[in-house]
Amino acid sequence: MNDKTVGRRGVFFIGGYDPKTPDAFFDRLAREIARFEKTWDVSAELSPVQVSGDGEIGRMTIRTSTPEWAVETDFNFFVLDKIVLGDFARPLPVRLWKYLVTFADYVASGTFFRMARASWRFTLYFLYPFTLLVLFAAAAWLFAGWLEAGVQLPGGVLVQILIGLALFFLLLTTLGKRWPVTHLMDLWSFSRNYLRQRRPDADAFLARCGKAVASEALRRDFDEILLVGHSTGGALILDIAAEALKADPALTARGARVCVVTLGSTALKVGLHPAGEAFRRKVQRLVDDGRLDWLEVQCLTDVINFYKCDPVAEMRLDPPANGRPFPRIWQVRVRDMLDPAVYRRVKRNFFRVHYQYIFGNTKQYFYDFFMICCGPLPLRVRVGAKITGAGVTQEPTS
Repeated sequence: MNDKTVGRRGVFFIGGYDPKTPDAFFDRLAREIARFEKTWDVSAELSPVQVSGDGEIGRMTIRTSTPEWAVETDFNFFVLDKIVLGDFARPLPVRLWKYLVTFADYVASGTFFRMARASWRFTLYFLYPFTLLVLFAAAAWLFAGWLEAGVQLPGGVLVQILIGLALFFLLLTTLGKRWPVTHLMDLWSFSRNYLRQRRPDADAFLARCGKAVASEALRRDFDEILLVGHSTGGALILDIAAEALKADPALTARGARVCVVTLGSTALKVGLHPAGEAFRRKVQRLVDDGRLDWLEVQCLTDVINFYKCDPVAEMRLDPPANGRPFPRIWQVRVRDMLDPAVYRRVKRNFFRVHYQYIFGNTKQYFYDFFMICCGPLPLRVRVGAKITGAGVTQEPTS
């Protein structure tokens, strides 16, 4: 290895608000790496998955190579499974009530309008579960009225209300799960309580993740450390990075370059809320570090991100004292990552588009998740020139 290449990299990844076990996550990762191998004509060897005793971290070693270079990546996956499934297990009326309180909070606090100003497309995502709830309620009420009038059930309006409620919850239980309304209800409720520091379980988990990053950085001989967050994980990885710096203030001053990577991030749903002061302080800590790098990847086709927004500027944080761009922002095109037939198949599925950030490309493009995580170039070098592919000629490392 030389000072312009990476021989060993540590990746610490947290995804969105999804119930994903380590085995399920790494099974999907293996399938996407197979696409990466084909697209770039590289070989990848994957180790068995290891899970920490507490079940909060899954690990896999990925050895990627060509005749010109070789890289070993220790890929660590932070598992939100227990938190998300715990939220899903609550009674449905409780989940609905918490969501309606959250929706009212975002509107009354002005956060909805701040999000709309920053990225009107993102508000379509915010409004999606509420719009479906209104449609479910309207359909249930109309059907109950038709049934009560046609069958002449005793009880009048009271019976219509009871039938309507029963049908509403039936729709919410069935179609609401299929069109992930209930999932998004819980996601927004979680986001509100997290930014208001009412999720001690999540706060403790993120603090443990930060300590794990600091510990692994000391224990392993990494050339580069990437802290990667996707979707809601774009907010959580900023928290984890701040906790890692708290656990080890010298983390970014040692040999390994430390970089935060946020992919399709929804961090501003937290950072734009007036009550999100604690979160903004943590992000300010990252800004003030002066040595940490941050790459923010955004996409117009993806409605679940804040396209063309600088999160530091939007949160009105103090800019870096050294005047450098922080974060560096990449706008990418899903159309350029995928073969035309694949793109036509997925472009209208906004959840599928949102996941392309962490899937394997089928076309060579300057943004490629696995080239960032498993390729030989340091992120700082790759970002500076938007390099496509490996970008080096190097003898394989042992």
